Parts: sequence; structure tokens; C-alpha cells
Amino acid sequence: MNSALVQNTILSLVTTSLTFAVVFLLNHLNRTKSITNEVLRKILHIGAGTLYLAIYFYNDHGQFSKYLNIFPNLLWISILIWKSQYHSSTHPHDPVLDIMTRNQHKSELLYGPLFFNSVVVICGTIFYKTIPGSLIIGLLTWGDGLAAVIGVRYGSQRKIYGNKSLDGLLTFFIVGIVASIIYIFVLVNLQSVHLFKICVISFVTAVVETLSSSNIDNLTVPLSILVTYYVIF
Repeated sequence: MNSALVQNTILSLVTTSLTFAVVFLLNHLNRTKSITNEVLRKILHIGAGTLYLAIYFYNDHGQFSKYLNIFPNLLWISILIWKSQYHSSTHPHDPVLDIMTRNQHKSELLYGPLFFNSVVVICGTIFYKTIPGSLIIGLLTWGDGLAAVIGVRYGSQRKIYGNKSLDGLLTFFIVGIVASIIYIFVLVNLQSVHLFKICVISFVTAVVETLSSSNIDNLTVPLSILVTYYVIF
């Protein structure tokens, strides 16, 4: 067994373990009512986005073994599909349903959570260590995650579309820029950071997220990033 395969396998197992640890920690906070459901789901978003940075440590000389980075997401996709079909009503406090859905309906698992993990799989393969992949994860996790938290906490008097607020839009825009710069710098290189283009993509994506339904924004956000990226880059 070569060193690249060993290194990438260990990284994959560690990140997989961390995803479960985060879920169980957030479930504990949910059971004790320490944090609201909306904040819990967005912390999960941000946590997943932060763990994505672990692909920096994957050995690219491992050819196919570098794609072990998507194992945690493939596992969670399987769990989400299984839970959506076979969730037992005899166990009302299901950690997956409690922290990954708004209304504890198992059908919700096949929207936001499933879309999110599918997008991360694509970023970990097709867009592995690329600018588009870095933009998508940075904006989708930190940008969207903090936008929802700030919007709910401070934006109740400044609604601009449905339940979306100006505070959330501005947070998405600003945090998205910072996160995009960090992700591109870490996963690609500093020379690939183009501030003006990142600002344009972040603004367009913030508007798209504001106009999108909560069930599909994990799809519309990445799609808007890709379209804008290939138009201006």
C-alpha cells in the first residue's frame, strides 16, 4: 500500500468521524435548547465547509485516492436517503431530522441536506482544488450560513423578499468575499485571488440566494456561482 493511499485514507476516516462528532454535539445542544434550529442547521453548514478545507492535506499523487475526500458526503447521502424512507415514528428525537430539517419532516432530507452533500461531492471531484470549487464551498457554507443567522437575529425589520432581509443579503455578500479569498488562497494559490471578480460573484450569488426558496438554495447558489464565474473569468 503506497503512502498516498494511506495518507488519504486516514484523512477520509478522520473527517468522517468529525462529521458524526459535530452532528452528535449539535444534537445535544438541540436537546438542551441551547441553540435554535435555524442556527443549528447553519452551524452544520459552516462546519461542513470548514472540514472541506481538509482536502488541502490530501496527497494529489494518489491519483484516485485523493477522491476519498468525498467519502463522508457519500456516506451522509446514503444516510439521508435511508432516513427519508425508513425513519421510525417510535423514535421521535432523531438527531438527523432534528438538526437537518426545519419541521422534522423526513421528506425535507431529500432537499437541502441532500442537495448540499451532492454539491460537496461535485466540488470534491470535478472541481477538486479549483477556483470554482473554492468559491462554491466558501459562499455556500460561510456566506449562506452566517447570512441566515444574522438575518434571523437582526433583520426582522428590514425584510426585502419573503423572509429574507437586507442584513442577511449584506452578510452573505461580505462574508462570502472573505470566505472565497480564504478558500482560493488555501486550496488553489494566492495568484488566483481576483478581488473584483470575487466581489461580483458574491454579490450576484447573494441576490440569487435572497430570491431562492429555502428548499432549493443549495442548488441555486452553486449554479449562480458557476454561471457568473464562467461569464467573467
